[in-house]
Amino acid sequence: MAAPLAVRDFRCYYLGQTASAFGDALTPLAIAFAVLHLTGSPADLGIVVLSTRLPVIALTLLGGALGDRFSRRGVMLLADLMRFLAHGATAVLLLTGTAQIWMLVVLQLLAGAGSAFFNPAAVGLVPSLAGRKHLQAANSLLAVSRSATSILALGTAGALVAVAGPGWAVLIDALSFLISAAFLYRLPRAATAQPYGPRPGLLAGIGAGVAQVMGRSWLRLWIVHVCLTNMIAVSPILVLGPYIADDHLGGAPAWSAIGIGYAAGGIAGGVIAARWRPARPMVAALSVFLLMIPLPALLALPAATWQLVFAAVTAGLQLVVYNVLQTTALQHNLPEEHLARASSVVMLGALVAAPIGMGLAGPAAAAFGTRTVLTASAVLATLTTLAALPVPAVWRIRGSRCAPDSGDQPLDVRTDGDGEKEQRNENVR
Repeated sequence: MAAPLAVRDFRCYYLGQTASAFGDALTPLAIAFAVLHLTGSPADLGIVVLSTRLPVIALTLLGGALGDRFSRRGVMLLADLMRFLAHGATAVLLLTGTAQIWMLVVLQLLAGAGSAFFNPAAVGLVPSLAGRKHLQAANSLLAVSRSATSILALGTAGALVAVAGPGWAVLIDALSFLISAAFLYRLPRAATAQPYGPRPGLLAGIGAGVAQVMGRSWLRLWIVHVCLTNMIAVSPILVLGPYIADDHLGGAPAWSAIGIGYAAGGIAGGVIAARWRPARPMVAALSVFLLMIPLPALLALPAATWQLVFAAVTAGLQLVVYNVLQTTALQHNLPEEHLARASSVVMLGALVAAPIGMGLAGPAAAAFGTRTVLTASAVLATLTTLAALPVPAVWRIRGSRCAPDSGDQPLDVRTDGDGEKEQRNENVR
């Protein structure tokens, strides 16, 4: 699992992202309490939270086109500086007591735009830093980092908000983006150069990225699965989980314990994903997703807190394994010059569905009851996954031995000793 850290360039990138992940995990809680301290209005809180997500949805495809057209390191540096300025200004406003809701909305829009530019470029940058041999381990290390820092940040954010105020937590997040930018700046230009020849314009680039994804039935199905499960399984948990914890489990401590269990499961999932090399990663990812089902099912009862913590561990484990296998399959099976754009299309599919699910979960619970909604969530997510598993395209995608291809059909097919067909592209390094 630690093999990618022996590569100097990846190690440099990893340290910067670990610092940034810690800062990212501080901000949601800090911003939430900052808004509640300012106005006490749930509506205002909803507006501010939405302002962090809208630019990511609106600009992710553009971010992917920028990440394939220009230096990915340069795009990510610009994104880190945008987020540093946005969160730094937010911290100053909160610390000086001059913040107003409209100011926070504007600054969160800027921070969200930075995330929309950063994330697709990062997916494309990792293969050139870690090397294709270490891709899955590198993705696993990054996932473990996010899970581990979120556990630490949950406690830190709570203490900072309670003792010093939310402005200090946001300031630490701002400084974490400077640390990330400093490590990105240290990466040699040669390691991040993209000598892919003529580059299309931004609109043409976006269209080419969409075409790369739409031309692959396995990626189309993966996006549909992510969309549906985000909407019918993940979103109801995020909306109704805190309500159930408050009403039946003793309040915030129970929901915090469930959240820590989820993050701990993510660490375990990262360790597993670093060592597990399934021959058919999409089959493995869809199968592992079924570990998510116990959480909404037990929330529907509701079960005891300790049972929900255990279910959260398995849910966090599946999330990381699923995401690592998905990201690695994308990086192995698409041409490197299309990675940022293709990943932005996949990200957009996941991002659009979550707000829809969150918007529907509350009214559905009011109309039918939380138990009915969460039970339906568990059943529908199971049926969606079981329906996807038999699809031939799911079984056709192979593991890390696959070279990038240009579509569903292999460019050159050979038969190995086990009689299995593998996709090859002789032009790939």
